[in-house]
Amino acid sequence: MTSLAADIGGTYSRLAWIDDDGRPESAHQSFANTGFASLEDVIAQGLALRGTPGQPIDDIVLAVPGPVHEDPVALTNIDWRIHRAALQQRFGARRLTVVNDFQAAALGALAIGRDSLIVLNEAAVQDGPVIVAGAGTGLGMAWLPRADHDGLPQPTEGGHQDFAPNDAREVALYEWLAARHGHVSYERIVSGTGLVDTYRFLNADQHLQVSPRDIVEAAREGKDAANQAIQLFVSVFAAYAGNMALAFGPTGGIYLCGGLASHLADWFDPAAVAARFTDKGRMRDNVKRIPLFLANSHNAGLDGAIQILKRNNRAEA
Repeated sequence: MTSLAADIGGTYSRLAWIDDDGRPESAHQSFANTGFASLEDVIAQGLALRGTPGQPIDDIVLAVPGPVHEDPVALTNIDWRIHRAALQQRFGARRLTVVNDFQAAALGALAIGRDSLIVLNEAAVQDGPVIVAGAGTGLGMAWLPRADHDGLPQPTEGGHQDFAPNDAREVALYEWLAARHGHVSYERIVSGTGLVDTYRFLNADQHLQVSPRDIVEAAREGKDAANQAIQLFVSVFAAYAGNMALAFGPTGGIYLCGGLASHLADWFDPAAVAARFTDKGRMRDNVKRIPLFLANSHNAGLDGAIQILKRNNRAEA
């Protein structure tokens, strides 16, 4: 029977259908969430486009944004809820596994080939804790006690920590964001909506209608405000990663990932990122020994969901 692995983001949902032999179909499906009232509708559309409407799904793994311990699961950054029993019944699923999206992204980021890793702070990878932080619609984070840990990564809501500005421009950005949102977390800057807000701040126009894609295109065309917005995004992301280095001592490495981060890979200058990452005063040398990478993959969350599905199958064998 068919199985499903899905990465549900705040903006897009990505589906991978797995055949009886455990092989993903060649093409993944991607849907803009704005066109659907619920996750169930997305899955039903995916089945229809495969030419198998109404077909039962044997095993489902969903990687979703936000905490997953409640039922129903309320998704972050999108007004959807997952009622486990109802979803399982609708699709005739024998098993349903719901994990935090960064539990899945952590597994996916660690599994990508070395040729897809950009070294941002060079240091020896040791048998120690691993952090994965990803920027997309929001800013997620998960950690593992070591890279070869058999269990699932531990999800956190670390992206909602208080943003700490580092210079006069960042203080001004903080004040601008605080006036509009109240609490200013790292996610207010290191995310798709954060990039848009930073661009609005630099243009002194809070009503400017623009998307992250527009900003990237403008930056590639040499527009100064767009480049500055992306550089601020990358710099603050590096500072956030440095905070995680201090908190966890992740000698197994910190992996930055996420769809937006991958689209901005050209702006992750290793020297500039390493300088901000290690800018921790008396603790600079402690942070310098932590490896930092950009996992340049657009599908880390989906790849991780597929791995969880395979783990489930191996556990049954």
